[in-house]
Amino acid sequence: MDFKAMLTKTFRSRKFQYALIAVAIIAFLPVFVRSDYIIGHVLTTMIIFALYASSWNLLASSGQASLGHAAFLGIGGFASALLAVKLGVPLIVGLLVGGFISAGVGVLIGLACVRLKAWFLGMVTFGFAVIIVTIWNQFDSFFGGMIGFPTPRIVQQGIPFYYATLTIVASSIVVIFFVMKSKWGLAFKAIRENELEAKMIGINTGKYRLLAFIISTFFAGLAGGLLVQSQLFIQTDIFSPENSFLPLIMAVIGGLGTIEGPIIGSIIIISIESFAPLTYGFLQPLNPLFRGVSTVGPQLQLVALGLFLILVVIFLPKGMTALLRKGYDYLREDTSKKKKKKEKTSFTEKLEALKRSITSKIRLRGKK
Repeated sequence: MDFKAMLTKTFRSRKFQYALIAVAIIAFLPVFVRSDYIIGHVLTTMIIFALYASSWNLLASSGQASLGHAAFLGIGGFASALLAVKLGVPLIVGLLVGGFISAGVGVLIGLACVRLKAWFLGMVTFGFAVIIVTIWNQFDSFFGGMIGFPTPRIVQQGIPFYYATLTIVASSIVVIFFVMKSKWGLAFKAIRENELEAKMIGINTGKYRLLAFIISTFFAGLAGGLLVQSQLFIQTDIFSPENSFLPLIMAVIGGLGTIEGPIIGSIIIISIESFAPLTYGFLQPLNPLFRGVSTVGPQLQLVALGLFLILVVIFLPKGMTALLRKGYDYLREDTSKKKKKKEKTSFTEKLEALKRSITSKIRLRGKK
């Protein structure tokens, strides 16, 4: 299938139409939601992490796993911020350059580890994330990451930045979608399913694994630049293990290997992190049960998140996307049944009316 045919098929697909409706709803949310916190923090962070989780998911689609993806998130964030602050590079250019620098580092890591299996690569990337923090701290006079420094934004804070972020992220996810649907994506899937068979049918597994790593790290760096601008401040905590595991958790909860999975996962996780603190007050009576803790809210939040992840992995191994699809199929089947029943009822009614008409005519002729 050539690119033009793939575009035509995509634009005509129902999934693409639903995606357009979803983007339109997200675009109109600021009209109905007046809270600066929800727009400027919650929704904007969801959108950025949707891109970050999608970049990790693209790598996973090729049978590779990264446990240190925060390294590329941080490299892209620091690169874009330092270019803007120290060299005066336009922010949009800094974002793209930060993504390319992150991808350049990804090339080096990918070349060194391209033959490693999934979780061996994961351990290497995790170790690399630890090394990056050490390097940043060692050269803090240049990077300034330990204390941190303020960063500018592409556009004004609030709704303008929200729309700028939505535009960049939506465009990036569209690119990721077409990559996953292209010949490259088919090669990624073949390698993930069975690398030996992929080699036997002529797929250069090393080349495609490296390609997946480069594309993934580019978009992770781009997400890092957006994340830094949304927070207006950058520190070395962007390299934290939490930021390495979040895209993995989001992709698993949403649905690995799907385009919508990381987006759904980011909505769920960021919603929990943003709104769970509102329940901490109700948990105060449990404080005496936990010694040495001022409030049990954060601990119980982590426990609840862990339990939720366990339940999803056990009962929904294909993620929340599979559950939504089942619900959609059930509703569609139910609607189809109702439609058939209605058509059957309509046909029966017409038949009965015809019988009554014929009977009345026969009776009239008999009377004559």
